[in-house]
Amino acid sequence: MGNKVNKVLGMVFISLIFFFLMVEGAIADKVILENGDTLTGTIEKMKDGKLTFKTDYAGTIEIQMGKVKKIISDNPLTVHLTSGEILTGKVRPVEEGKLVVEPSPERGATTVEMQKIASINLPLKVLSKWHGSVAAGGYIQSGNIERAGASFSAEALRKTGSDRIKLRYIFNYAEDHDEVTTRNHYGEVKYDYFFTKKFYGFVGTELLNDKFNDTKLKTFVGPGIGYQLWDDPVKSLLFEAGLSYFNWDRYEGLDEDGISGRFGFDFKYNIFKWLTFTNRYVLYPTIGKGGIFFWRNEAALNIPLGEIPSLGGRWSLRFGNIIDYNSHPAPDFKRTDIQWTGGLQFSF
Repeated sequence: MGNKVNKVLGMVFISLIFFFLMVEGAIADKVILENGDTLTGTIEKMKDGKLTFKTDYAGTIEIQMGKVKKIISDNPLTVHLTSGEILTGKVRPVEEGKLVVEPSPERGATTVEMQKIASINLPLKVLSKWHGSVAAGGYIQSGNIERAGASFSAEALRKTGSDRIKLRYIFNYAEDHDEVTTRNHYGEVKYDYFFTKKFYGFVGTELLNDKFNDTKLKTFVGPGIGYQLWDDPVKSLLFEAGLSYFNWDRYEGLDEDGISGRFGFDFKYNIFKWLTFTNRYVLYPTIGKGGIFFWRNEAALNIPLGEIPSLGGRWSLRFGNIIDYNSHPAPDFKRTDIQWTGGLQFSF
């Protein structure tokens, strides 16, 4: 009887050892290098283009990401992209140069390009860096018509797990026969605080100066709420609603001020690898001002030209359209202003 018990206990002991060895092997991460070598261990982090990988046979080693062909992880990784998005989940390779981050309650499975991974498994306070873009364009025409124009825009975004700060500035200028025909400035400062993964509150201000739109300074400032429906490397979409105090200081027309509603959306979609469409719309219907309302739509197409690893950014061609509308212009002014821009953009 005693021998049988000992045999059973021995089998159980061996089975447990085998089980834990299997589990340990199952949850191991794998890194496949460009030369075909396969490393097994644990991915600890990736920072500044170097992957820190812990193994049982060689200790902790650092691998240049440029030498990595595939990553497979059964442990959830926090993947931070160059665009600012942060994804968490197990990863597996798909087509050449890409991996998939597993779905979560907030999003579906997300495919990302490995070259757009900024870091892996870094604390949120480290990830809270500024990202954005700077774009510039212009044109000169001479001969029967003497024209010149220029445009400049800049945007900066800082996002953490709980909040987001956005800064934007746009300037357009044009001359026709040495006479200024376009000169306007637009600026935005906005702060979002996330109560949940998708629902947030915000406070923001928008400023516009445009002499040819009879606007010495148009100001909107106020709070609101928003809902981030999508936010991944392929697409993003948010909706917002709130209240604003507005002040319209004109060059010629009567000045206006009061309270308005604020409704808008912000949309981005990577249509192809080589084409991204963005659109931002905001509507300000005034309250108790005889039906005065304003709206602004900014649409753009971006065509990537290439990465610049040494600068930590990338170049692209940017073609934009801005429509500014106010329902009650002064005499001799039109309701709608439309601007077309094109130029080079550097994103960081």
